[in-house]
Amino acid sequence: MLETVYSQKMKLLLDRLRCRIQLPDQFADLENRRGVLPAQALDMRRTTRLYCPGKLLIESFASLPSVPRNHQYVVGYSIDISSTGIRFLHDTELYPGEQVTLWTSAQRLTCTVIRCRRLNELCFEIGASFTEEDPSVDDPQDIEQPEQDLAHQREEFLN
Repeated sequence: MLETVYSQKMKLLLDRLRCRIQLPDQFADLENRRGVLPAQALDMRRTTRLYCPGKLLIESFASLPSVPRNHQYVVGYSIDISSTGIRFLHDTELYPGEQVTLWTSAQRLTCTVIRCRRLNELCFEIGASFTEEDPSVDDPQDIEQPEQDLAHQREEFLN
């Protein structure tokens, strides 16, 4: 029952929001990527990363005093995931230390931004680590009016 309600809310929000991300050429085949990411020569990662391309909702709010943000939902793309974090694409720059909630088709993930890299004017690659679940963050707060920021008027994850 809970999965059905969650899935319905996800679908409703994804249908209402437009994705503004301009995918760079390096991610043109993102939807076709599967399996384990190949290791790099100087890769010091603690855990294996797996490709998990798909749309997700990014819920952002004012979590850093120096970065004013309206509470909003936007559509992003997941790239890969590990047991400790996730890499995704966003149309807005996020700063290390900011907290976001990612709503995937499978679950809600509370994350802290570790790094952000600009790929083009409307595409930022974000690396985030998972944080403990915040019990005060339950459901999307405004399902009728998901966009708080008018500048953003506008599938499956973990295949």
